[in-house]
Amino acid sequence: MKKWLTLACSAMLVVSITACGKNNDAAEKPADTTASTGTTAETPAATETPAATETPAAETPAASSADMSAEELLTKAQEASKELKSYNLKADIEQNITANGQEQSSKTTMDTDMVLEPLSAHQKITTNQGGQEMNIEQYITKEAVYNGMGGNWSKMPEEQRAMIMSTLEKSAKLEDSFNQFKSLSKDMKVTEEGDDYVLTADLSGDDIKSLAKEVMGQNDPQGQLSQLMDQMNIEKMNVVYKLNKKTYYPTDSTIDMTMSMKSAASEGAEAIDMNMNMVMKSSISKHNAIDKIEVPQEVTSAAK
Repeated sequence: MKKWLTLACSAMLVVSITACGKNNDAAEKPADTTASTGTTAETPAATETPAATETPAAETPAASSADMSAEELLTKAQEASKELKSYNLKADIEQNITANGQEQSSKTTMDTDMVLEPLSAHQKITTNQGGQEMNIEQYITKEAVYNGMGGNWSKMPEEQRAMIMSTLEKSAKLEDSFNQFKSLSKDMKVTEEGDDYVLTADLSGDDIKSLAKEVMGQNDPQGQLSQLMDQMNIEKMNVVYKLNKKTYYPTDSTIDMTMSMKSAASEGAEAIDMNMNMVMKSSISKHNAIDKIEVPQEVTSAAK
């Protein structure tokens, strides 16, 4: 049962991040990338430009939402995101799963500074499951990856560093994810809220499942998540996605998803009756306002 619960959590994350148009495996799988631990850094990881001003894309007078389709807005967002050289991504994820009468809930928060050239990141991840909290801090650069947990720091082996950097390269550029998201544009309604265009949709299970399986194919060599997705029913998925009116940079998104799965008992496997709900809220800010990621001396000195 524990294996199914773990796979279900992973599948829900992939589906929700697919719907957000962002697949950041380095952030969503801290347990896979964290080794033994060391002292916490006090020096800021990211150096911001003076006054931390966001560098806009070529600004044009904002059009009315009545004049713009979701596909047109996503195309503009894709073009604008090509100009992004850095940003901050924050995410709050809450999962509740009931499987064969067993309940499991978890909360995860992620705060990631991302610089695209040279590709590097600094992230803080907090997870709370069953009342137990775990805090992870991570510096990712082309030279090394450092993990901090419980007051200790460790330097990842080169093989794992290369794997993490490869994943980061696939996910860091936001424009690469918009093609997947554009395939859902026919289901989206466009409105306005303050400085943002707001794209909302109630998505069908089959569309999201096919997208999720495509994304999972790169990071699911044994096919376990894809097989699990085949058995799942996505009962509802509400998506809210916001783009700044002037720059077309992504600013916020919310995913509220409910899934279920039932399977009969078979030889060597028990019957499964599982219901899952996930709410994922994320924001992207500091567009082009982060100069570089610096690994503090305290971290490199303390890393084992």
